[in-house]
Amino acid sequence: DALPIWEKNSMDKYRIIVAHPGQQHSYRLAAALNRYGCLFTYMTTVYNKKNGLIVKLLRLFMNEDNKKRLERRRCDKIDDKQLIQYNILSGLILLLLNRVDHSRRIYYWWNKKVADSFGRKVAEYAVKMKADAVIMYDTNAKSCFERLKQAAPEIVRIMDMSAANRSFVKHVYEEDMEKNPQWAEILRCEKRFLWDYSLEDYEEEIKNAHFFLAASNVVKHSIEYSGRNGSDVWVVPYGVDSGIYAPSMRENNGAVRFLFVGAVRQMKGISYLLEAFETVNPESAHLEIVGDCMIPDRLQHKNASNIEYLGYLLPETVANRYKDADVFVFPSLCDGFGLAALEAMASGLPVICSANSGVADLIQDGVNGFVVETGDAGELRDRIVWFTEHRDRMKDMKRAAMETGRNYSWEKYEDNVNRAVIEMIQRKYKNG
Repeated sequence: DALPIWEKNSMDKYRIIVAHPGQQHSYRLAAALNRYGCLFTYMTTVYNKKNGLIVKLLRLFMNEDNKKRLERRRCDKIDDKQLIQYNILSGLILLLLNRVDHSRRIYYWWNKKVADSFGRKVAEYAVKMKADAVIMYDTNAKSCFERLKQAAPEIVRIMDMSAANRSFVKHVYEEDMEKNPQWAEILRCEKRFLWDYSLEDYEEEIKNAHFFLAASNVVKHSIEYSGRNGSDVWVVPYGVDSGIYAPSMRENNGAVRFLFVGAVRQMKGISYLLEAFETVNPESAHLEIVGDCMIPDRLQHKNASNIEYLGYLLPETVANRYKDADVFVFPSLCDGFGLAALEAMASGLPVICSANSGVADLIQDGVNGFVVETGDAGELRDRIVWFTEHRDRMKDMKRAAMETGRNYSWEKYEDNVNRAVIEMIQRKYKNG
């Protein structure tokens, strides 16, 4: 039998389950806990298990692109013996719907069914194995946490949140829609489920969690928005593999090169970025936009000589765009973190980001970038112009940005997240 957690000493290992019906960054968390000997089981649906029969069969019918996607659904830092899969067929159907259901209605309906079934099975397993803690992810934890609360309230329920709470996001978007009516319907269509479906399930899983891992203070604030105490939230920023990203040593004597990387949508604040560039001297500033463009042609400002759309690029190509840029811009309306911005900093790019971007936690105004008011095209333009007028500061800001980016490694994330999870478990059993 498992040793009662309050009797464990520092040499004992906890029984911690990490479970996600999809993927997100759950591999990173599971690998971090495994590094310290605290991962008991990793649970998921579709996984590229070595010598797995289903994977072998799938490969016979997949094109090269889908084979590469499948290959990425595994983590070499987790032993296959620690892996349990549930709802495999349902998970495969969900992956298919994600590619073909452009309306997203069937996808959201099926996703809920998969998450609920998967969560109940995770809870049953956790109770059976007398786990110390179960870590699940936002939008997928409701059924698991409900079952654990009833059957085994002593098991610590932890929710890992990379994105802001959906109720908070809806509130932010509605404020923007009122302020910027020209883009209101576009924004609504981008996240239609916020209005077409009840958010009660998301509120319920927040209510039933004991503690939270949050990627940033934006996420923490969104949890507080739903009535939870901030003392139940541990903010653990993500990391970056600095070996992949290297700063350019070339001097730029032409226009300052600004870069945006991400989904080209209003939820990423694209209207404010385009508006900001409208009145900027095209000979002093140039903007590259990398990512699938999802906004109407009439709003893309394609006639502007200093705005260039590059479309979707592979990660290795994006790394090269970082090298060629001078400043990264990230004006998102509400973003839990913004990993692209951290990658840009590791590449030596100062960042201009919105206050509602999680990466704002890492920005020191005038040192490694600037934080601007969310949805303020005027302030965004002022900071863009500032860089064109203070080129003498660029070298120092690039160096500071690089140091910041490299200070947030995945190794540091692993140390911090392991410490946070252990503190949560110990606090739960200390306080009862």
